Amino acid sequence: MKKKLPIIIGCCLFVYAAIFVIIMLAAFLLPSYVYGNDKLIASELNSANKIKYRRRVHDGITTVTCDKMTGMDVIWKYNTSEDVAMQMNYTFQVTSGKAKLILIQPDNTSITLTEQDSDAGENDVSDTTSSAEQQCTLNLKRGQNKIKIVCEKGTSFSLSFHIDS
Repeated sequence: MKKKLPIIIGCCLFVYAAIFVIIMLAAFLLPSYVYGNDKLIASELNSANKIKYRRRVHDGITTVTCDKMTGMDVIWKYNTSEDVAMQMNYTFQVTSGKAKLILIQPDNTSITLTEQDSDAGENDVSDTTSSAEQQCTLNLKRGQNKIKIVCEKGTSFSLSFHIDS
């Protein structure tokens, strides 16, 4: 029995270490694979690595800034008892990397509201990187609707938005 105890303890430690490594790899690598995966974006998962991420709401205006972000984060939620359209006025500027704002409806349909790439040339399809205020219509379905910001590796951005009902 005394000879089996170290083997059992060693096996348990190995299994725990393997589980720990898998969880850590998922936490650090998953955000890198999110940007182009609509299924992951629409899921309940929120996975992001952020440096100097600041979010504040003041007088109905939400401001989000980040020096470096990889992955996705929910920045707005709204429950509605019926289908409704709302106006979103926003200023979105990506200074480094690539980011997009996604509306996720209750049925997990994802709609890209805007996408910016700091390296986009004049011939590339991308929103302008100017900080001029823009507008879009949010077609919200009955249930919980969300807006997520999704960033490629090491994206720097600033976002300010207000949603009118």
